[in-house]
Amino acid sequence: MGLERKKTMNVFREATQAFGSYDEFPVGPKGTDPMPHLSRNRVAQPFYSVCAADQVLIQMAGQGELWFAETEASSMRLGPGDTVYIPAGVPSRVVPDGEVVQIRLKAEPPAKEAVAWYCGSCRALVHGVELDDAPVQRGWARAVAAFNGDEKLRTCACGAIHPAVALGDIAWLDAAAAIEADS
Repeated sequence: MGLERKKTMNVFREATQAFGSYDEFPVGPKGTDPMPHLSRNRVAQPFYSVCAADQVLIQMAGQGELWFAETEASSMRLGPGDTVYIPAGVPSRVVPDGEVVQIRLKAEPPAKEAVAWYCGSCRALVHGVELDDAPVQRGWARAVAAFNGDEKLRTCACGAIHPAVALGDIAWLDAAAAIEADS
């Protein structure tokens, strides 16, 4: 089961069809720019997301934080109705308090994306990778598997070792298969 692309929808009903956290399933009609992507997230985003195009994050339900790297502001609280502009190139990470429902407006056609991990001790970049996969969910899965499988990738220059990433209910490959079937 999965989400459908629609001109209008009940976001909360559609969110019940999510495969797992951070699906970012495109829900608008093909060719919509920016394209709304729906997610129902229950775990911390396993990396900082970096996009080559501007994005807008809309918090529909739940509470959490949006963390930033390489910026003056390090985080902001999110509650229902909050709308956040995320400039191109700014690393951001969603950390929910419980379950959140979000819409992320992304460029269509999709812009290049990267993922990054930052040191919890010194805040330096530990590892980053540009993604070439389409849909991007396949790239996220590949990048996290590589990061989790290689302690060298998780080791900061300061010597701190980032723990392996816990994925919780994330089902990116299921979401990717549904997106490919929709193409």
